[in-house]
Amino acid sequence: MCVHITRSHRQEGERRAEENSGKGGAEAEQTAEEERAEEEQAGGGEEGHVPDHLPVEESVGGAQEVCTHTHTCTHTPPACSHRHHVFINRKKCEEELKKKLMKELHDLLRGKVKQMAFAHDAVRVLQCFIQFGSHEQRREVFEEIKDDVITLSKSQYGRHVVKKLLMYGNKELVASVIQTFKGHVRPMLRHAAASSIIEYAYNDKAVLAQRLLLTDDLYGNTYAVCKTAECNTIEKVAAANPDKLKGIMDEMKQILTPMQEMIESIRESVVYMAHTHDGARVAMHCLWHGTAKDRKVIIKTMKTYMVKFATGEFGHLVLLAIFDCVDDTKLVKQAILSSLDEVMGNKYGKKVMLYLLSPRDPAHLLPEIIKVLEMGDGNAHSKKDTALRRKELLEVVSPPLLEYLCSNAAQMVISKATSVTISDILASACGDLRPAMTAVARLASHELVPGGVDGELHMAEHPAGHLVLKWLIEQDVALAEAGKEGKRFGRILVDTVGTDTMKSWVRVNRGAMVLCSLLNSCDKSVSAEVKEALKSITSELQSLSSIKGVEILLENLNK
Repeated sequence: MCVHITRSHRQEGERRAEENSGKGGAEAEQTAEEERAEEEQAGGGEEGHVPDHLPVEESVGGAQEVCTHTHTCTHTPPACSHRHHVFINRKKCEEELKKKLMKELHDLLRGKVKQMAFAHDAVRVLQCFIQFGSHEQRREVFEEIKDDVITLSKSQYGRHVVKKLLMYGNKELVASVIQTFKGHVRPMLRHAAASSIIEYAYNDKAVLAQRLLLTDDLYGNTYAVCKTAECNTIEKVAAANPDKLKGIMDEMKQILTPMQEMIESIRESVVYMAHTHDGARVAMHCLWHGTAKDRKVIIKTMKTYMVKFATGEFGHLVLLAIFDCVDDTKLVKQAILSSLDEVMGNKYGKKVMLYLLSPRDPAHLLPEIIKVLEMGDGNAHSKKDTALRRKELLEVVSPPLLEYLCSNAAQMVISKATSVTISDILASACGDLRPAMTAVARLASHELVPGGVDGELHMAEHPAGHLVLKWLIEQDVALAEAGKEGKRFGRILVDTVGTDTMKSWVRVNRGAMVLCSLLNSCDKSVSAEVKEALKSITSELQSLSSIKGVEILLENLNK
């Protein structure tokens, strides 16, 4: 006998519970007893009772079904197989029992796999069988549906079966599944359900040869004819057949033109794939080749996760692509400047901010990354002049970065990781640099005590701090060449610290080296003031000539 607990049973139980909740204690108890007696009588006593130890399994369709056997069950295999699905899914199911149940389930499924794969209520049983079955059992499942893999991949329910085969299959089975995609990749990429299967196969399961198989469909017939065992990539085929390159490119353009439909279909899902290497590349191409509307949708879906993108190993590259191609700089501003503290404290986050200050600077990016970003240059949908776009982004990012520097200068100058960022910000930011320069200079305004006070070294003696002072003094030359008049760090440093306090810097090697930089400042008035102050303590300098920095300082004074 089979007992089914369905949705109607559950709804009836809920209705009765609501009715009873409105009754008083004794009356409710009496009603409950009467209902239990009625149910026991209707269900045939103990034989119709569902055992307590048997859990109720929620099927895909919403109805709950459990099959218990007191004698031969007459249900169809899809319905009856729910019993096996329940027990196999249990964490405490013993291995021998699991094998026995898997064999029974296999017998029930044999010949009916395709029918179940498309059924909304039976497909979970099939997924369970693939997950817990042996390699031989998975192979049998595949053999039954191998001619329908493409159709299943496009099915709302069937695609999960294909994904389970990829997820739990061995190398041979994964290779067989991927082989069925050959010749169908283009339409699958444009299909909302099937595109996720291609993405999973490519990113998570395929080896190099299988990835090449999946991408071959995108290069056209000429490429397919020219491809050999030795020349098996687009780069090798192009190098070996330069006369065919134009034909290959023309075919690729025809193939990729409908990709606009694909970009439109996946633009809201880009945010979920951009954390992987290949997913980030897909996102970048969607931005480069998508319309202004596509780009706007992508950025809006990313907005909530902007910090994760900025601090991600691959996600931050997507932001760099946005800076390169999106004309709406106001939209970019709203998205990128929400959590500057967290972004600046991360090595990838710093790259994002520095890219806005100095795009494609080899000092901040590897040559390989710059080449990847160059792939988006000259795209059809970016209308604004590149120089103008960069200028607008610089104007957007400069004020918050300068304000951040003013507020966090004390922490940044003593950190090896962020000290370099100070000179980068002051070298490239537009606007009034003097408040930020003054904030840095104030950190060196007290007298230097060799060895520090309470364990804190003076900025001019600090391993990172003294380099910041040197870099900013030497950077005055570049600022002068850029026409940024009245923004000289050397002048602000002397005015803020004073030459009398600077005399104490000669007591340590690093402090003496900072003074050497001031003596060679491009601002002649700064150089003259410092020189005059140091000449007044020449005797002290000579007594400290054993310090290498002081020795160099004396040489500069005598020039």
